[in-house]
Amino acid sequence: MTTSEDAGQRHRTAATMHATAQQLEEAEDTLHRSAQRSPDSETRRRLDDLGDAVTAEARHIDDRADRITGPSV
Repeated sequence: MTTSEDAGQRHRTAATMHATAQQLEEAEDTLHRSAQRSPDSETRRRLDDLGDAVTAEARHIDDRADRITGPSV
């Protein structure tokens, strides 16, 4: 694999990772909206906690993608 091919592959990988992180952020929004609608306080808490965990993972994925190519992807 040439340096150019390797760079292209890294950019594609980082772009996929950023897209995955964005999808996780959308799932997090859904979890928090569901939590707000739940009549049960324990369910609200669990959904909010899960939403927060999903956001943390999305940030980790974004950070790893940035380390691959830099934040401009």
